[in-house]
Parts: sequence; C-alpha cells; structure tokens
Amino acid sequence: MRSALLAAACLVAVGCSGGNDDATDRVIDIFGPYRNGEADDFVAALPQFELDTGIRVRYTGSADFVRDLNQRVESGVSAPDIAIVPQPGLVDELAGDGRLVAFDDATTAVVRENYPADLIDSAAGASLYAAPFRASIKSLVWYRPSVFEEQGWEVPSTLDELDELVEQIEADDGAIAPWCFAMESGSATGWAATDWVEDLVLRQAGPDVYDEWAAGDRGFDDPAIRTALTTFDELVISEGRTAGGLRNILQTEVSRAGEPLFADEPGCAMYKQASFAESWFPDGTTVGDDVDFFVLPGTDGDEPAPLVAAGDSLVQFSDDPGVHRLMAYLVSPDGSRQWADRGGFYSALTTVDLDTYYTDTDRQFAELFRDGSEARFDASDVMPSSIGSDLLWREITSWIAGTTTLDEFIAIMDAAYADADQS
Repeated sequence: MRSALLAAACLVAVGCSGGNDDATDRVIDIFGPYRNGEADDFVAALPQFELDTGIRVRYTGSADFVRDLNQRVESGVSAPDIAIVPQPGLVDELAGDGRLVAFDDATTAVVRENYPADLIDSAAGASLYAAPFRASIKSLVWYRPSVFEEQGWEVPSTLDELDELVEQIEADDGAIAPWCFAMESGSATGWAATDWVEDLVLRQAGPDVYDEWAAGDRGFDDPAIRTALTTFDELVISEGRTAGGLRNILQTEVSRAGEPLFADEPGCAMYKQASFAESWFPDGTTVGDDVDFFVLPGTDGDEPAPLVAAGDSLVQFSDDPGVHRLMAYLVSPDGSRQWADRGGFYSALTTVDLDTYYTDTDRQFAELFRDGSEARFDASDVMPSSIGSDLLWREITSWIAGTTTLDEFIAIMDAAYADADQS
C-alpha cells in the first residue's frame, strides 16, 4: 500500500538556506492535489519562507489525493504536517474525528484579518481548523475567438442557445466536435463529469434544489437531478459531441482534455473546465487573444449565470512550532503572492488589491464573484467524502462507460445515502 502511494505521488523538494531562529532538522511535509505546473506554482512561494526561517519544506502532490491522504492519516505514523484539501466534506470528517490540530493564535489572527467572516467560524473563542487558500470557478467554457469568428459561431447567452450552437457545430463539416471533454484522473476519475452535472442542476433547477441535493436532502432520483444527468448525456456524451468519442473521454487524463482545442486544425470548439485549467494550456497561450472564456449560460440571458465554485483549504496535523509558523505564512497574502504573480491563482483574500495582486485573467475571475451571480460550492466536494469523493466519481464513470444504466447509477447513489443516514 505504501509503495502504491509513493508511486502515485509527485514529489517536489524545496532547498533551504538562510536564518535559523526556527530551524529544525526535520523537513516539514505538505501534501496536496497539485501536480505538474500547479505544483511548480505552489512551490514557488516556499523558498522565501525557507530563506527567512531556515525551515525546510517539502511538497508532495498526488493524483489520488483523497485516497492517499486517508491512508496516511489512518496509518497513524505518516500523516503530513499540512494538507491542502479541496473537499469541505473531508475537512469536516477529519475535524470531527479529532485528526486536525487547531491553529495557534498567530495563524488565527492572520486568517481573521485576511478572509471574509462568513468563510470562518466566527463564534467567540472557537478554534480554527481550516483556512481558505485557493479558489476556482468551475463554470467556465473556453473557446478560441479566431475559430468562432472563422466559423461564424456566436457565444450563447442561454442554455437553449448553447444547445442550438452544439447542433450547429455538429451539423457543420464535422471536422470540429462541439466539445473537448475527458475524465481520467486515477482514483478521482469522474470528477470532471460531476462538475458538468452540478452546473446543470444549478442552472435548470435553481440554488435551493442544488443546496438540498448537495446536503443529501434530495436524492439522485429527484426529477431535477435526472433532468441534469439526461441533459449532460445528450449535450456532451452522445456520439459526435466530444472530440475522440467515448474512448477519449474515459482514457485521456483530465489535464490533457483541452489539447484538441489548441491544435492547428482544432478538434473541438469548446472546453468546459475550471479557471485552473489555464495552467494546462500550451506555453505562451494568451487568454483574451489565443483563447477566451464565457460562463456556462443559464436559462435567462438577462440574469448573470450562476457559478459553481471550488476551493482548497489548508489544514494542520502537527503541533510543531515550525509548522505553525509555516501555516501562518501560507494563509497570509505573502504565502500566495508568487503564485498570483505567475497566474492561475485566485483566493478569497479581502486585503489585497485586485489590480496589483492578480494577473488580468485572475482579476476577471475575481470580478465574476462580484457581479451578482449566485454561487454555490462544488456539490460532490460538500457531500461526505465516501459518497461525493469516492462513490459518485466511480459510479458516474461506470454510467458514462455504459457498464451501468442511468437507473442503476441513481439507485446505487440513493442507496448509499440511505445507508449513511442509518449509520
């Protein structure tokens, strides 16, 4: 099991030098889901901390983050010092099981100074166990303006117009598929599909239904959820709708899904993926010129389209003084400034100037949250991790692959919620 975990992990070690007032012989271990370019961007912020403190830091990223973190924590001997967790449901479980170390006074003060009160447990005297770090918008559709112009396609303003555009693209010469979409991601395979369904539930059924579904108060057999699943199937999964077809959907790594969009002879017209997908684009790609984005439209073109958002939280497993100091640094503006300078980073920080802290593209993402749009957190990440970050990903993949029917998929999910309620 340990060898499998190590094989799945991408290790990024950061050297150190400088002051030694908090120096420690052991290396502080940060564990998270960032790999490749995202890992490089995160690690870019660590050398300054090491120079200032003499504390050594190592970041390890995993493609199977949830499974690997649970294995490390449950082993009792290999829990990381700090973890970057994208699933609020998992954070709640870790805190409820007494696995997390509360922030010290210094870190707590930095969090309360820099983040909105509604993101933090503001009860008097309450201990903080998690802090916001990186946010992302899941509801973006990337496209190449030059291709749209050449083909005479218009950016849609409603879901009905999007459906018409997909039919138009498919009816054209056929060389360009409407969508780029793929979902292979190790044990997390399937999350890209759940993002699609979540966006459709929020648009077609509204925020109240979405909240009830995310909380487990509405089952997957609810007509609103069935409608979203059917719409996703017809709009994206059906034959001819996605570049490379079903085999590509199931076998291509998520981070490579958008490659046909950028080919000299484009293989797809649109690529729905989160704001962090910018880090997966070819080197030198300019957002606003080479590629641009629109928010997946809602049902009413006169209203801002709703947003499905995600966010990574920082949690702490060690009470070591050096770990506390590193955590205080990471939750501060300085802890993410290097990544913000490189692009591909946005957070809920309230004490930074949007024009100077973020790149032009990330500033646009930040502004989307301020234009009156309804915003909801990724539903599968809110669900208990055994359901949303495990069973749902696995079963939606089986449904898309055709190894289970829609009715079987729905029955499995609702049975799992029923069992959870009885336990």
